[in-house]
Amino acid sequence: MIKGIYHAARSLETQNKNLERIANNLANLNTIGYKREGMFVQILNQLGGPQIKSPVDLRQGEVFETKNPLDVAIIGVGLFVVKTEKGYEYIRNGNFQISQEGFLVDKEGRKVIGKNGEINLSEYQLDENNILSISRNGEIKVGENSVDNLLIAKVNEDNYEYRKEGLNFDSLSDIEEFADENEYQILQGYLEESNVNPIQEMENMIRVSKDYESSYKMVISLDESLQKSVDIGKI
Repeated sequence: MIKGIYHAARSLETQNKNLERIANNLANLNTIGYKREGMFVQILNQLGGPQIKSPVDLRQGEVFETKNPLDVAIIGVGLFVVKTEKGYEYIRNGNFQISQEGFLVDKEGRKVIGKNGEINLSEYQLDENNILSISRNGEIKVGENSVDNLLIAKVNEDNYEYRKEGLNFDSLSDIEEFADENEYQILQGYLEESNVNPIQEMENMIRVSKDYESSYKMVISLDESLQKSVDIGKI
């Protein structure tokens, strides 16, 4: 009976986390580049104990045109790379800008990384005569001058930390794998929408809420049965 209460309680914990993930997905419905968090599932770790895991849904989101030359969307595999105090972070949000120092940065001011390192545009005069262009393979040019290529990384989401702002993976040291150019296309003047389907999330919420209620009733029932057994033992 104790084991039954334990499993029912674990189920409650899992369903509660699922409800949190669904709520977070719905809250990020309009977040650029956001990738939905999947349902928590219980798996067995190498020691044979239960471990709760939540996958990230990496499916492509719809892209929309902004006409902003600093907005960039990835079609296919890969993520942009930005530099942080810890090392590098991989993101899908290509809403970039140019810092006061002339570096290409993301919306949080972190420097975007190219194949040659930090992308520095300070020596180029950006005006109607020197338009910044980004090709489908990620080459950045100002007029006829090639500046750098956007670095597109590949990740195994099992090895990185998921952040709620969108799809952000932390790597504390070096970039481990690069996407091949035939695996992606870069679209300048576009951004990628969240890949959250609100109808699917609402359906998931209804189902998980029912599962939570069933698990809760099971815990109460088993607890009452256990209490009766204890009372009988006192007679």
